[in-house]
Amino acid sequence: MQQPEDIAARRLGILIEQYVEARKKRYDYVSTEQAYLAIRQILKPAISDRELDDMVASLAVKNGLAVVFDRQTKAPFDDIPPPARR
Repeated sequence: MQQPEDIAARRLGILIEQYVEARKKRYDYVSTEQAYLAIRQILKPAISDRELDDMVASLAVKNGLAVVFDRQTKAPFDDIPPPARR
């Protein structure tokens, strides 16, 4: 019996494949912002936005498409360096 996580991962993979195939027919690139909006509108995967970008980019490159990393991300507070002291 498949676990719910396995089923969710498979559904996400299929959705990403369909998105990339649709883009491949009309364009020669994939935008991470457009992919993010389209995929999150249909499915709310339990992965980070960065992981979603990486999955889309990986499949796009395998299909010969360029990837435009244009989604604006906000760094978590811990990742922001402290201001320089003078």
